[in-house]
Amino acid sequence: MQDKEIEAADGPVGPDPTGASLAAFPRRNRDLFHYLITTFISMLPAEKAAQFTAIAAQLERSIQDNCQVCRISHQQAGATVAQAPRDPRRSRFLLRLVVSKVSYLFASNKPVLPRTIIEALDTYLKKAFGAVIYDELNEDADRLLYQLNSDDDTEMWEIIRANREWRRFVDTIFIRILFRFENFPAGKKTFITIIDTVMQEHARFTFSDDHFLTVFEALFSELWEGLEKEDQRIRWDFNFGDGTSKRLQTILKQGLARWIKKRDTKVLGSGRVVPK
Repeated sequence: MQDKEIEAADGPVGPDPTGASLAAFPRRNRDLFHYLITTFISMLPAEKAAQFTAIAAQLERSIQDNCQVCRISHQQAGATVAQAPRDPRRSRFLLRLVVSKVSYLFASNKPVLPRTIIEALDTYLKKAFGAVIYDELNEDADRLLYQLNSDDDTEMWEIIRANREWRRFVDTIFIRILFRFENFPAGKKTFITIIDTVMQEHARFTFSDDHFLTVFEALFSELWEGLEKEDQRIRWDFNFGDGTSKRLQTILKQGLARWIKKRDTKVLGSGRVVPK
């Protein structure tokens, strides 16, 4: 029997000196407890057996009290989380998810890009999705981030990857963005134009082709790693339509060519580049 089936089994097996307090425990634990008690009782003379039975009853009450305290604590903890106030300073939750992929490019000691990339990406997302879809995805991202309750990008993505439902949601976002590059030269030109316009306006910064590849790699390299796993390709084809994996692969081969080459090769001391 599976653990859930074991936990669902109810009713005592033979005489149970612990009574109803253990009824909520998994049956396996209850049976072990019963076996322990009856084994000790059978080894004791009548007088000692009676004393041990009394001690077992006290233990039963202690278990019941502790379980009740645990239930109340968990309920209170859940209520506390549910009532945690939202940060009124934040409203761009979709942007928060996307920027978490590229934050190391501007938040490190040697930034590759100025922080104005944040505003530039928000402008791109609004134009790529349109106002209606942007707002809907933003609301969904708000609920996700509220449950995650983490300001650390690395920790946040570890949690997302471990939760299939959340991973499917963020895959939806990044796959929808990636499909804007199905005509890759046109998609690339549009992206660079929008990003460069905003960054020129706010920081006098020129967003080059090299910057584009760097941002593209940060946003989408994990999708390529997903394509290398058959189970992930099956999920994407099921969730987003037959042929999705092939479409993604075609786009990513163009945008990640530099990243793939670097990942799959190594440079010898002589300077020669060879496959890993």
